[in-house]
Amino acid sequence: MHEAARQLGVTPRTLRFYEEKGLISPSKALVNKYRSYSEHDLIRLRWITSLRELGMSLSSIHDALSSMDEPEAFIRTVDSARAVLYEQWITASKALQSLDLTISEWRRSGLPELDKVENAAEEMKRNRLVRASWSDQWNYDFLALQHGYDTPLVTLDGLLSEEQYNEALIKTVEWLDPGMGEVGLELAPGGGNLSALLVRAGARLTAVEQSAEMLAILRERLPSVDAKLGNMLALPLSAQSYSFIACSFAMHHLNHNQQLLALEEMDRVLLHGGRLVVTGIMTAR
Repeated sequence: MHEAARQLGVTPRTLRFYEEKGLISPSKALVNKYRSYSEHDLIRLRWITSLRELGMSLSSIHDALSSMDEPEAFIRTVDSARAVLYEQWITASKALQSLDLTISEWRRSGLPELDKVENAAEEMKRNRLVRASWSDQWNYDFLALQHGYDTPLVTLDGLLSEEQYNEALIKTVEWLDPGMGEVGLELAPGGGNLSALLVRAGARLTAVEQSAEMLAILRERLPSVDAKLGNMLALPLSAQSYSFIACSFAMHHLNHNQQLLALEEMDRVLLHGGRLVVTGIMTAR
């Protein structure tokens, strides 16, 4: 064990911990229970230590290693872990911004005030609860497997005809007017119906989709699109990165508070002076 720990740059205690969590299972001598690590065990441990260093949870690492023989499933697991890390990073960044603002206000007043930090904490709590309230009530993974590219039309059945749907996508591209090579973002792209039009217009497109199955369809259909797993309430993207953002027939799946948070996230990643087109269904209230 000590030799394996030395090679990996970890402690023997760490190796025992990974064993307790079911991540590794080295052979043990019958008499003294001395652990022996095979070449396969050492390679597995290299994966564990590397993924752990990159911030993945032990449960995510376990799931990833369980799917090593299925590259697509492995990538999906790591993709999902990446989205979780980004959400944590966004939350931490917002907390730091709020704390900096609170400290600045305290310095101006010359006295720490409880109401300032309570207000900042309440906003953080509110946004955390809004993000936690998201769930895919429509089971898009199942719909993607059943209907593929036609999934949006299935979900819009009775609201829009196929002709109206296609016209809306064409109009979205016209309003965005992407330039050749312009860096853009599409949110909730589904199987890539709007994405295909944006790519055809010359855009260098990134897309964020919450359904792993829809994402697989998009990646197969449009390999040039940088497709990422995530949702609109915590975009796994850097701030001020995109010249335009497109979102079609997705915002109606969010409640009012979720919509506000999604718009805040769009504003975070959109370049100053960028364009945003949200295409959807308006209902009279």
